[in-house]
Amino acid sequence: MKYVGIIAEYNPFHGGHARLLEAVRHAEAVVCVMSGAFVQRGEAAILPPHVRAEMALAAGADIVLELPFPFAASSARYFATAGVRALSGVGVDTLAFGSETGDLARLGSLADKAPDYARREMPEQGDAAAYFDTLGDTVSSNDILAVEYLRAIKREAPFLTPFALKREGTPYRAADNEGAYPGATALRAALARGEDIGALLHPATREIFADAVEKYGIADTARLGDAFLAFLRGSGAALASEAAIAECGGGLLERLVRAAAEATDYQSLCGRAATKRYTDGRIRRALLCLLAGVKKEDLQAHPAYLRLLGANARGREFLAATARRHTVPVVTKPAEIKALGAAADRQRALALAADGLYAIAAGGALTPHTLQTMPPILKK
Repeated sequence: MKYVGIIAEYNPFHGGHARLLEAVRHAEAVVCVMSGAFVQRGEAAILPPHVRAEMALAAGADIVLELPFPFAASSARYFATAGVRALSGVGVDTLAFGSETGDLARLGSLADKAPDYARREMPEQGDAAAYFDTLGDTVSSNDILAVEYLRAIKREAPFLTPFALKREGTPYRAADNEGAYPGATALRAALARGEDIGALLHPATREIFADAVEKYGIADTARLGDAFLAFLRGSGAALASEAAIAECGGGLLERLVRAAAEATDYQSLCGRAATKRYTDGRIRRALLCLLAGVKKEDLQAHPAYLRLLGANARGREFLAATARRHTVPVVTKPAEIKALGAAADRQRALALAADGLYAIAAGGALTPHTLQTMPPILKK
């Protein structure tokens, strides 16, 4: 375990995240690949990427790289695959992740039995439904990502060693912040209720979080409601036969167009479109892909570059030591992307679209230009 990689959202960074970092602290470098403006459920991250990266560095990460959009806001298969491709492409040898059981043998067995997306399209009902249809209650929703990490390692980077840490604290996605290690869902729910969550965060991150909230506020995807409604009402019908739009197949786009005719805001739009087949996360991702112009082939591509969000001295030493074997370039400035070719240009264009949407979700506290040009956070 020389160079350890972690795939994360840190939305927000909490005690459970710090516990995983502590578990791999003996490595020469801990490399985090983190979601940018939007996270896997298709929602805006509550704070900008650089702030969340700074929180991770304060709690023990050595380097934080941004997982490009749209991979960061995609379903488990694409999220995990892109994360593994990114980490293996910068030279890590171990992938560390949390799971409900921490039992690699059991997770590996589930990975062997899980739906095989390599030979067919992603089921229209989404990851969770496909897993539960196939494996029943033998897999928790929190372990779907763990299973997909193992499948991605086997498929993309068999030289990576998996390390699973058993989850402790409040149950995954529980809205109750009582007990040890309140999860991200519980913390976001508390913020939505107007509560101060500072005391529930890791001590090293509290001041960073408080300063960022004062400066930027909390981003809210609901602020995009008018944009989603306007797009669906104006252009949605014309796009209804466009099967290439990511996450919108199987009749979902047509359903969203019908829902937009009656919805009044973001929440009612999602609610009117939701069914057992179309989960809440799937709908939110579909809306985001629709407005950002994400195509199916965009999700199937390899990360063309990784943006450096922050690093300490050990992180910079890692970059220097592994630079010659990088198969995924690490960039610090937008100008560096221009020399990387068409795939990088496409991912850059999607990142610009995502940052434009995030600026709206942030309530005007940020501009797309600011998000694109924030320099990396460099620590000693």
